[in-house]
Amino acid sequence: MALRLCFGRLSSRATVPLGFDSAQATKLKDSGGKLVEKVQSFSFRQFFEEKHFWNKANVGPFFLLLLFTPTIYRSVKDAYWTRQLRRLSVEELVSDRYEWLRLAMLRDEVEAAVLKQAPAQGVASLALGPSLPP
Repeated sequence: MALRLCFGRLSSRATVPLGFDSAQATKLKDSGGKLVEKVQSFSFRQFFEEKHFWNKANVGPFFLLLLFTPTIYRSVKDAYWTRQLRRLSVEELVSDRYEWLRLAMLRDEVEAAVLKQAPAQGVASLALGPSLPP
């Protein structure tokens, strides 16, 4: 929003940016217009034509992009997978909590069913042999 208003102010003829006289503002507008014109008239066919590419074209950005493409690709890939795995991790945590809750509820139900079946006086202890040696 602020950027749009700034461009609107710079492109209007009536106002002059603070600190500029009208001649500097006109030069600034003309250079901005030339930049937009160059970007709109850019042709890949002309840029990569051999004679133009090696003699006239500014190839610095192209070779920098070529040089840094593996780094850029790796960074974007790492950012993507970090985001995906973070989302998966959150989903697994929630799933694990629900699984723990389900198992705890089953355990409680089994304990309640076993307590209902137990005799009122309790369960007698199991003795495997005589309590006193012979």
